[in-house]
Formats: sequence, structure tokens, C-alpha cells
Amino acid sequence: MDAPPNFPNDVNGDVFRRMVGNGDNLSQPRMMDFCHIFPERRQALAFADIVDGRDLTVCISYYEERDMWQVTVKRYMIPTYKDVTALELSLEAQAESVGGEADGWGCMTVKREEPNA
Repeated sequence: MDAPPNFPNDVNGDVFRRMVGNGDNLSQPRMMDFCHIFPERRQALAFADIVDGRDLTVCISYYEERDMWQVTVKRYMIPTYKDVTALELSLEAQAESVGGEADGWGCMTVKREEPNA
């Protein structure tokens, strides 16, 4: 049995520990969603315009429940603590530069395959 990964004691570390605890296979790539919110549509568009990366997809929508604009940046990747945190911080800085803020990240679970008994 593999030793559980050691993640830092922060919000992302907590999320990664929950993922592992729920049986997520963190070695498998999947689409990761990084969400950002903006008071005005023009700010969401400005953010979408400065997000740079051929491996990134940007989706803009109106977030009815919060009466704001939401921009989701999607990247297909293996979810490592280091890479998720680095991309999250980079996108957060870009969002803040045009008046927005980060609103979390998420992904679908990829379950570990159970060995045949």
C-alpha cells in the first residue's frame, strides 16, 4: 500500500487530502476548472483577453445567484498540488488586475481502480 501524499496545511492541501481520501486517482489527467467572478461584463472580457495559454479554454457566463459575471478557465492536466496552486495564483493575479477575484477551482473525480481480489 502506498503512503498517503503529504500536502501543505492550506486550503488546496485540504482539498487534495479530501480528493485522495475519496479515492481519487491523482495520477490521471482531467479537465480542471478555475473560476473567477467580476462585477461587470467588461471586466470579465478584459480578463478573458489577458489569459494566455494555448492549453487554456475560457468560458464567460452570467452568474445569476451572485449577480456577477463568471469566467471559468479550463485546463486539461494532471492535478498536482504544485501545478494547480501555481496556475490558480497566476490566474488570480490576472483577475485582480482587472477588478475580479478568484472563486475557487474544481474537477471531476477519477477513481482509482481496485485491484482484483
